[in-house]
Amino acid sequence: MSSLKLSELVAPEAIEVLRGAVTDVAECSFFTPAGPAADDGLPDLGSASDAWLVAAVAFKEAGCSGTVTCMLPHDLARALFDAFNGRDPLDPPPSVAELSDLIGEFANMICGAWLTRTVNGPAFLLGAPVVRVSARDAALDASDGPRVVMSLNDRPLVVAVALA
Repeated sequence: MSSLKLSELVAPEAIEVLRGAVTDVAECSFFTPAGPAADDGLPDLGSASDAWLVAAVAFKEAGCSGTVTCMLPHDLARALFDAFNGRDPLDPPPSVAELSDLIGEFANMICGAWLTRTVNGPAFLLGAPVVRVSARDAALDASDGPRVVMSLNDRPLVVAVALA
């Protein structure tokens, strides 16, 4: 049995580590500049598409489980897809299935990087990412735990943690 306490995963220090994990994944694997949103608010929502992708990754370790959820507008998902795959802007746009697969992997990478940096020792089992398309307001209203609001390529990204 682990001595890890659930409260450690939502402590302010752990949430700052989450911010660092998002930055590293975005910049190192997706070649996308990342930074905090101004005043920890959602940047430039007025021009954000109403269609958002929501990718949830469940994690579990003895006595400790939860979900990391990444929420981002469709246009940011496509920009991440292009950066990761080297898609030429003149090529046909990726399908919803291709975007979902990539954003699921993006969320998986963030969850894994965050847990590895936050918890010393126990290995977590990560579930397969579950990705859905949602209206922006519904996606943002669904996150009730601690969350990090960031700006990637000057577009909003919200990463929420929920403990089970």
